[in-house]
Amino acid sequence: MDIGEVLIKRKLLLIGNFVLTSGRTSPYYIDLRRFPSFPEFPQVVDEALAKIKDMNFDIVLGVATGGVPLASFIACKMNLPMGYVRVEKKGYGTDKLVEAEVSNKRVLIVDDVATTGGSIEKASLEVSKSGGNVVGALVIVDREEGARDKLARLGIEFRAVFRISEILRSVSEKLNESERKLILDYLGGTR
Repeated sequence: MDIGEVLIKRKLLLIGNFVLTSGRTSPYYIDLRRFPSFPEFPQVVDEALAKIKDMNFDIVLGVATGGVPLASFIACKMNLPMGYVRVEKKGYGTDKLVEAEVSNKRVLIVDDVATTGGSIEKASLEVSKSGGNVVGALVIVDREEGARDKLARLGIEFRAVFRISEILRSVSEKLNESERKLILDYLGGTR
């Protein structure tokens, strides 16, 4: 599967001016929250499973909301328990951030996209507070802006199904000259 082609066709790769979760401004945005509603998503799940086949974990936790669908598919296919980590407390009920039993369990954290790794780092801290041990993290797309290095420093093995450099290379002929220049200038400044 040519993921770049799929992202363009499904309007999940957008060119413009976007503020990311990390606070950075980017000339492109990968909107994977709608990806599970398209028929190509199960194929991405299969590719994700291949990326983690050698990892050893007891439970899969999605980072809300983008990581929850992938975490659900992976947990079902591997016959493992699943839960999720909230971005913020809801302010009522149990007011937990980790919605799963993770005590004394090896945890795989799953998200849709990683930029700096901040969301996965926050999720990992919450899992640790709840008694779990994060052994790995998986994303569909690594924007290659520091997540791998940050998570390695935290002792978390990081895997990505796709890297943005591969995606952008595969779609470069579909972008006009100014879009290509914007993205290349941006990527040159983030590495």
